[in-house]
Amino acid sequence: MSPDELSRFYEAALTAGAIVSGFIGTFLAFRIQREANYDRQPAVNFSPSGSKARARDVDIGLAHFTSSFLMILLAGIVSISFGVAWPLLALAHWPPAMTGPAPIAGGLLGSMILVAAYFLDELVHYRILSGRLKNDVAEWKSELAIVVGGILLSVLAYVLVWCALRTAV
Repeated sequence: MSPDELSRFYEAALTAGAIVSGFIGTFLAFRIQREANYDRQPAVNFSPSGSKARARDVDIGLAHFTSSFLMILLAGIVSISFGVAWPLLALAHWPPAMTGPAPIAGGLLGSMILVAAYFLDELVHYRILSGRLKNDVAEWKSELAIVVGGILLSVLAYVLVWCALRTAV
């Protein structure tokens, strides 16, 4: 790979890493907020001792950090390390980071696999992949046409783009 091609790869990897890291950060913030709300929630104290109701936090203590939380946390660490920090340091010509595309591509792929594992873990945790999904699908009725149409259009778009780009190259 020429130095110019390598530089373009680092730029593209930095862009991809920033997108993946932002996506993961959004899910991580959602999870932290959700668990914080299960730990304590704002409530209003209607105690007659004061002239006005006062807000206070009520400890609930139901927060728990599941295995899926660990998966999304690890995905964030890996994507920031290999998708943001490493290509940024390589673009700055820091010699230890200029080892080529393999560790960056491997790290980004690894972070995306951890994100996929996070989603699968959530589906298992909430028992969506059990018989519950089958029962819920039976209730879709008019939405079923939208789901089937969306899937078919997605596959059609993939096939059309794949065929167009395959013949163009």
